[in-house]
Amino acid sequence: MSESGNTSFQQLSLKPLAFAGIFFAFLLLGGTAGFIVYQGNLQKRADEVQSMYKDLLDFRSTLTLIDQQLIVIPEHPEVLQEIIQNTKLLQFRSVNFRTRAEKNQMPELASWMKSRQLVLEKMLTDIETKGEAAGNNIPLMILELDDVILQAAIDVKLSNDKVYDAVQLFFFIVLAVLIIIIISAGWLIVSNYRQTVMPLNQLAEKLRMLNEELPESFHDTAEEVKKNIRREEFSSDVNQITDSIVRFCQDIELKNKKLDELFIKDEKTNLYNYRHFKDHLIVDVARAKRFNEKVSLAMIDIDRFKAYNDANGHVAGDIVLERMAGIIREECREADIPARFGGEEFAVLFPRTDSREAIEIVDRLRNIIGAEPFYHEKVLPGGQLTISAGIATWPDDATDWFSLINNADKALYRAKHTGRNRVVHFRELEMEREKKSSES
Repeated sequence: MSESGNTSFQQLSLKPLAFAGIFFAFLLLGGTAGFIVYQGNLQKRADEVQSMYKDLLDFRSTLTLIDQQLIVIPEHPEVLQEIIQNTKLLQFRSVNFRTRAEKNQMPELASWMKSRQLVLEKMLTDIETKGEAAGNNIPLMILELDDVILQAAIDVKLSNDKVYDAVQLFFFIVLAVLIIIIISAGWLIVSNYRQTVMPLNQLAEKLRMLNEELPESFHDTAEEVKKNIRREEFSSDVNQITDSIVRFCQDIELKNKKLDELFIKDEKTNLYNYRHFKDHLIVDVARAKRFNEKVSLAMIDIDRFKAYNDANGHVAGDIVLERMAGIIREECREADIPARFGGEEFAVLFPRTDSREAIEIVDRLRNIIGAEPFYHEKVLPGGQLTISAGIATWPDDATDWFSLINNADKALYRAKHTGRNRVVHFRELEMEREKKSSES
């Protein structure tokens, strides 16, 4: 080493570097610990809000069941005890929801549950004393609950977004601190030990160049890091951090995807829910008007499903719903929108499809379901579970999306009352009406 190099080495003090390293180490440790606590609290609240959202769906299902059971009390008085038990369960859940909502800073849900406790208490008193709910407010409660559930779903989305944003911010802060440490240490050491510190200098340069070209998406950023940085150039610790970031990002992407599905899918059948179906129906009818295309809609109902439930129980009925939904999903084309319309009724939207093609698809679906062996279906008349369907096509049978649903439903009603296990197109009703008019 030259004399000037020796002089430079003697003048170099490692104390500032050591103090800076200790400072940044404590900064990273303190920041990481604070982030872990903060992120843990955010994740805990997100999990609790998501759990409450699912419980609200169960609450609504029980409330809907009570409403349906109240209708059949005169014919089936034996369901009275089940109604009382379900109502008591809702009372207990409303108290639990109120406590959890207050704990998780959801004042609207807490206020609604508080106001509904008195209604449920009065309804329980009426049922126990009179065998009926005087002034049945359940339909109104269900409508209000739908708004509460929607708000809870929004809270779930916001809570998960907060977790995602916190992780993203922490990632970029850590990356910035690492870049500062590497560049600062490299600038000091490379000037005196170029031959020794050259690999670190090259690494700092690569990270600087990568930072300038980071894509906006957190997922894309992690993939870019994984793709452009060769593992052999880094220590095992850095590689583990990189892999952890990539895995964590993939987990966030998966949770967001599941949350998106939660908004548009029916929980029991995994078909699209009514809200998503309605949005697509409105858009597809508007597109058909613009481009002079046809849109067909099929309303499908399971024949004698109540009798099947009464004979085999609701668990077996749920299995039938899931299997039929699976068959509908398998037989639909990629562009079709199969949805659960409500109860045992399904709807399938056929964009850019005329009535003839829609009838062929639904009739094939009817034959497949009729041939499918279901658990204990022999108890039904005819010994098999079947479906009836009504079809309407825009613009031949309707002027807008609303009348398209109504006319398909009318065709379904006709199919149910003319023997079941058949497919009826709305045009058939029109032709019968025209024939009667001409005869009269």
